[in-house]
Parts: sequence; C-alpha cells; structure tokens
Amino acid sequence: MSTKRLSIRRLGKGDTIILLHGWGMNAAVFDGICSELVKTREVVSVDLPGYGASQWDGSLSFIEQAERIAYELPRGEILGWSMGGLYAMEMVRQQPAQFDRLYLTCFNPCFVQRRDWSCAVRPEVFDEFARDLKNGWEATVSRFLSLQMHGMDNARESIRETMKCLKTYGEPAPGALDFGLRLLKQQDMRALLSNIDIPVKMIFGNRDALVPRQVAEEIIQLNPKIEVESLATAAHAPFLSHRIPFLSML
Repeated sequence: MSTKRLSIRRLGKGDTIILLHGWGMNAAVFDGICSELVKTREVVSVDLPGYGASQWDGSLSFIEQAERIAYELPRGEILGWSMGGLYAMEMVRQQPAQFDRLYLTCFNPCFVQRRDWSCAVRPEVFDEFARDLKNGWEATVSRFLSLQMHGMDNARESIRETMKCLKTYGEPAPGALDFGLRLLKQQDMRALLSNIDIPVKMIFGNRDALVPRQVAEEIIQLNPKIEVESLATAAHAPFLSHRIPFLSML
C-alpha cells in the first residue's frame, strides 16, 4: 500500500455519496453540488492520486490506485464523472459489496474509437493533449475545459472559475496528467459494464463534445438494466451548468 497522502473530505450527515472527479480536475469541481447534497447526505469527495491535495505515486498501477482509494472509503453510493468513472467502475469491480449504487456522469466505457465502437473520440485527441502537456499543464487543462464546456452559455466564466479552484486546491502532478490521458485512451470497460451487478444510472449531456450522445443508445444495448438520462442542453459538466436538474437525478 502506498504511503503517499490521499486527500478525502467528508461533509454532512445521512446516506453517503462518494464523488470522483475527471481528468485535470480535483474535488473542488463538485463544490457547487456539495453545498446542496450536504443538506441531506454525507458527501465524500476524493482528490484522485496526483490531483488537489493527493500526492502522486507513479509506481502504482491503475488497479492498485483504485484498491488504495476504495480502502479509504466508507460504504455508500459512488459517482464518477468522466475519467472518475473509470476509477469508480474499477472499485466496484474489486469491492462490489462496498457500493450500493453507481452513478456515471458523461462517461464512456471506451473513450476512444475502436473498430467496433465508433461513438467515441479519435485516439489522436488524447495524443494531442499529451504533446501539449510538455509545454505546461495550465494551457492544456484550460483547452480541455474548453472542450468539456463547449456549448455552455457561460463557458468562459466557468473555465476561469474552475481554473481558479484548481490552483487553490493544488496543481495537478504532471505524471498524473500523463497517466490519466493514457488511461482514457487505453481502458475499455464495456464488458464490465455489461455484467455489473449493482444498480447503475448514467447521466449524459446531449451537447457533450467528448462523449457523443449516441453512447446513451449503445449503453441500453450493452446492458438494458442500466438507467439512462440525458440533459438536452448540457455539455460535459452538467453538474456545473445544470446544477438543479442534475441533482434531481441523484
């Protein structure tokens, strides 16, 4: 087990919901919905390894990272946004009895296009971000946010505020950013999602530039038991742009 610090915040009382952020972000991205959720629930927000106040340990594999995070978490529902969904699914695979329900927000079980999976982005998209990282994380993450928030009415303001939060809570480790891009490019969790035993709800944004709306249709074919909802005017971060409708789905 790694000795590197893992930052986990627990606020509120009630049934537990665990929040896992996406690539380049940290737990601060959920502050807006946390302020509402804590009124009725215990909210556990995690800085994934190398993000926020969590230290990076490049010696750990993805499976080992997920194992270490799950070890620190209480029982409850778990929500993974984008890349955070990969971690959530791996934790559920390892410890299915620990999690009562899985929420996947703007998540694709296979984020890049493959011969049998066209509803994803081209692999070159993540390759371009990986090359950009060599010139500094701020511009790369800002460009990634622009892609995530494409179509939002207040996109520029949201990007500025999100970048401000990221810096306040701790800059991401370069190694974690590079690891995350490779994770998004390489992971294929379709088989796991098709056989998952706990209740699953997936929430999509129809204007999402990273997760095409067709994914929602494919998910129903992959596993008819999964509950699927979409927000017609939301992009990749519906909990920022459509906070109240998003909360009503949890």
